[in-house]
Amino acid sequence: MARFDAIFDHVIDIEGVYSDHSADSGGKTKYGITEQTARRNGYKGDMRELPKEKAKSIYYNEYWQEPQFDKINEYSVAEELFEQGVNLGTVQAVKNLQKSINIVCDCNLIVDGIIGQKTLDAYNNCSRKYNIYVMLNVLQAKRYLEIVENNPSQKIFINGWLKRVTLNKE
Repeated sequence: MARFDAIFDHVIDIEGVYSDHSADSGGKTKYGITEQTARRNGYKGDMRELPKEKAKSIYYNEYWQEPQFDKINEYSVAEELFEQGVNLGTVQAVKNLQKSINIVCDCNLIVDGIIGQKTLDAYNNCSRKYNIYVMLNVLQAKRYLEIVENNPSQKIFINGWLKRVTLNKE
């Protein structure tokens, strides 16, 4: 749990606190938790009042254990997957992992957005974990570019998004 606590704190630093930007399709968020996600998890109050512990519980269950990021031993890769899952969705984060493994480790995983035993085995058997981490960041930046190209109104967020694409975590 200590590893998750540190990763959670890192994401909270990135996400900030309350936001309700008119161009953000996520709508009202606090700690990066959208109102829709909070409601699905039983929170009924004003989003400005979402307790940090409730956000942590949601993140732990939906963004850490459910996608199986807790099974990734290398801290930098696990942190990157969690952070991408929060911002891009866990399925996209896992697809980025699978693409990274395929490219860096010359594997042939099906890119289905699910961490199963084949994905875990391919990851664990790859000796180039740092390169997987780098590739995850490249794919994250590529996704941001695609979002802005498909919807220019999202360009307002690009500088904040690019703060997430860093290679100094290793």
